[in-house]
Amino acid sequence: MSTILAARYHQGKPQAAATDSSSNGVDFQDIHHQASNTYKKKRYFKHIHCQYSPVCLILSPLALLLLGTGIAAMLVALIGIPKMTITTTTTATTATTATTTTATTTTATTTTATTTTTATTTTATTSTTISPVGIYALTISTCATWNDTGLTMGGNSNGIPGSNLESLSTPVSIFIDNDDNLFVCDRDNVRILKFTPNSTTGIIVAGNGTAGNESNQLRGPKGVAIDQYGDIIVADSDNNRIQKFVNGSTSGITLASNSSINPLGQMKDLHIDVNNNIYVTDYDNNQVVKFIPFSSIGVVVAGGRPAGPGTNQLSGPFGNFVDPNGTLYVADDQNFRVMKYFPGSLNGTIVAGNGTAGSNAYQLTRSMSIIVDNNGYIYVADYGNARVMRWTTNYAAGGVCVIGCTGTSGGAATQLRNPRDLKFDRHGNIYLTDQGNHRIQKFLIQGCSSKSPK
Repeated sequence: MSTILAARYHQGKPQAAATDSSSNGVDFQDIHHQASNTYKKKRYFKHIHCQYSPVCLILSPLALLLLGTGIAAMLVALIGIPKMTITTTTTATTATTATTTTATTTTATTTTATTTTTATTTTATTSTTISPVGIYALTISTCATWNDTGLTMGGNSNGIPGSNLESLSTPVSIFIDNDDNLFVCDRDNVRILKFTPNSTTGIIVAGNGTAGNESNQLRGPKGVAIDQYGDIIVADSDNNRIQKFVNGSTSGITLASNSSINPLGQMKDLHIDVNNNIYVTDYDNNQVVKFIPFSSIGVVVAGGRPAGPGTNQLSGPFGNFVDPNGTLYVADDQNFRVMKYFPGSLNGTIVAGNGTAGSNAYQLTRSMSIIVDNNGYIYVADYGNARVMRWTTNYAAGGVCVIGCTGTSGGAATQLRNPRDLKFDRHGNIYLTDQGNHRIQKFLIQGCSSKSPK
C-alpha cells in the first residue's frame, strides 16, 4: 500500500476537438469556393459596370444590412446551443461546447456536450467528496522496526472469545482507513465490526449476527475492504458471493456470486486496488480473481490451474495484495511461499519462502497474508510459526522476524497465536489479526535496530 491514491477512472478528451478538426476541413473548402466565386463575380461585374451605378449605390447598403442581420441571427443561434445542452451539471466545463462555432450539426453539438458533462461531473464528485482509502503514502525506513509489545485494538486482550461488542470470535481479515477506523471480519459472529480510534467497543456495520443468505446477513465472512466511495465490500465466503454495503446501510448488494460462468469458491481474502478493482483469493479453485467495476464476471489473474508448485500454479492460496502499479502478491499457503505477478502475467516469481515448511529464515509454515511497503519489502503473516517475517527485495538473503519473535506461540502482549492478517495504517504501524487469541493487535513503528535488513 505504498502510494497515495490517484484518480480512479480515465477520462476521454472532449469531443469538441474532433469537431474543431472537421471545421478546419470546412474552412479550407470555403476558401476554395470563395476564391472561385470572387473570380466569377469579377467577370460578371465587368459586364454590368456597377462601380458608380445609382442602383448599386442604393442596393449596396441594403445588402450589407441583410448580411449583418444574417450574421447576427447565426450568432444568436450558436450562442443558444450550449444553453440547451446544460441540463444536469453546474460545472463550467460545459463551456467546451462553445468551441463548436462552425459546423453546427445538432448531432455533433449534442454528443459533445453530453459526453463532456457526464465525465467531468463524475470526476469532480469523486475527487472532492470522497477520500481515497486503503493505500497510503508510506515513508517507512528500510531499517524500521516495530515495538515488540502489542496493543489490543479490538477483542479481549486476555484472548477470550465472545459475542458482545467488545469481543471477537475467530477474527479474520481487517482493514484500516485513512481516519484510523478499524474494520474487522468477525467470522464466527458473522458480522463486520468497526472500531473508531481510541475505542474498543465495536459498531456493527454489516451482518446481523446470525448466519444466513439474506441481504442483511453473512455466512463465514473472510474478507473486508472499503472502496473509494466509502462503501464496505465483504467476501461472504460461505455464501460464495461478494457483498457491497453502501456507506450507512446494513443491507447488502450482491456484486458477484458463484455460477457456471463465474466459479467462485471459498474466498480467503479480498483486496481493492486504486482503480476500485476487487481481487479475491479463491481457495477452492486455486486462483486469484479480479472483478472490474460494474462487472459480475471475474478474470483470473493468478493460478486457475490444478493445484501445484509450478510458477503458474497455486495451492490453497490465502491472502493477496496489489500495489499501486498493479503488481499482485499472493500468499500461496500450501506451497509455503509468496508469489509475485506483474500485470498481465500468469507466471509468478517466488519472493518469500522456499517451498518447504519450516521455521528458519528462508522458510514459512502456512503463509496466510501479505502486505508490501514503500520500499517493496514484503511482510508475511507466518501462521504456523506465530510470527511476522519481512523479506527485502533481495529474496535470496532470506527473511527477518519483525513481530512475534519470541519463538513460541502464546497470549502475552509480546506473543501471537495463529496470526491471520496484517495491515499498515497511514503512520506505518502494523495491525495484526491474532486469530488464536481472538484479538486485533497494534504494533507501533519505531527506529532501526540490529535486526533490521541491511
